[in-house]
Amino acid sequence: MPLKHTNIFREYLKDHYYEPYTSEIKTDELKILRKELAGKLEKSSVKVWEEPVEDVELRSGDGFDFSSDTVRFGQEGDLSSEEQEKLSLALKSLMPWRKGPFNYYGREVDAEWRSHLKWDRVAPWLPDLKNKKICDIGCNNEYYMYRMLPQDPWFVLGIDPMTRYYYHHRLNKKFHRDDRLNFDLLGVDDLNLFPRFFDVVFFMGIIYHRRNPLQTLETLAGAMKPGGTLILESSGIPGDDPYCLFPEGRYMQASGYWFLPTASALVNMLNRSGFHKVEVFENFKLETHEQRQTDWAVFYSLEQFLDPNDPSKTTEGYPAPTRIYIRAVKK
Repeated sequence: MPLKHTNIFREYLKDHYYEPYTSEIKTDELKILRKELAGKLEKSSVKVWEEPVEDVELRSGDGFDFSSDTVRFGQEGDLSSEEQEKLSLALKSLMPWRKGPFNYYGREVDAEWRSHLKWDRVAPWLPDLKNKKICDIGCNNEYYMYRMLPQDPWFVLGIDPMTRYYYHHRLNKKFHRDDRLNFDLLGVDDLNLFPRFFDVVFFMGIIYHRRNPLQTLETLAGAMKPGGTLILESSGIPGDDPYCLFPEGRYMQASGYWFLPTASALVNMLNRSGFHKVEVFENFKLETHEQRQTDWAVFYSLEQFLDPNDPSKTTEGYPAPTRIYIRAVKK
């Protein structure tokens, strides 16, 4: 096994972000799980990300901007031509970029999702994040986590079981290291290791991919402090009655859409899963200006998933997706 590859395995296990909280979380079980998860980093398939990302050198003292629509690291002109080339290779290796936009030293990364639009909808509904412990579930490339930092949270944990996003995390840390911002290869079901721990949980774009949504919501509730805030965002379908579409096979050409709820169905789920004060603050038809193909996300996107003759339907003939935004409070 190449030495660099072994080092990544060790680097992951050396990240003891949980140590200040050993009296609050199930640390022993978490350590055992993380040793198992580290095995993902020993697979040969990770080299496509590992080699270009690890070839980028650490930086310090460069400017950044996490308060604007674009998450920015450094400035154009900060890097030599050789450093720019290494950075370009690393950025391209991590394609497709789902969330953004980002700017790395003058290099614009136009992601599939214009995630600043989602953040702008969510931000007015957030509690004060100062000194809060936050979890971003399915954090992807950490776009939303960086947007949280200007509010001075105490601790932010992004979790995503997809190995590629660990390398997004490692690349971002080359340019900005902040002990408040952490990443782990955990999934939703692992949140039982953090009982009554988080003040704020972001659960955006995931619940409809879960086979057991009520159990998932109960798991989230168990990881939150009483009075904590959940921000839930989901694909859904139009309608006033509390029902869900259960696709026969694929929806939007993907097999992982297990159900598509109306907003009122999601509200009822939350009320029966340990939450109250449930408020729907956005519910609209998703449009192609928000999710689309770009040079950094070249695969099919929303436009290709809709019926070209009737964009109110998917290619399978189901209702086109809405996006539902909800704030709820842990009982």
